[in-house]
Amino acid sequence: MEHRGEVSESVSTSDSVEVKIRRGPESWNYIYVALGFAISIEGSVVQMIDSIKAPLNILLFVVAAVISVWFFFFNGWFQNKLIGWKAAYEGRSR
Repeated sequence: MEHRGEVSESVSTSDSVEVKIRRGPESWNYIYVALGFAISIEGSVVQMIDSIKAPLNILLFVVAAVISVWFFFFNGWFQNKLIGWKAAYEGRSR
């Protein structure tokens, strides 16, 4: 009686890449200025809506400002778009 055993083999590989961009002071200055303009425009738009009275208009402004701050500081895709727009504008021939 011959005994034959089964042999099983498994091989797995994994690889991951994480890209981090370190922004310089010039990029952050541009992001801060753009955020300031965005929040100013949001405040003006909320103020112009006559149908929304206090305290709802304040709440709407705070929500819009928090969303803007999140996009400008924590969303890499949005930051890359902003810097791309800046680079495209500055690189254009006049």
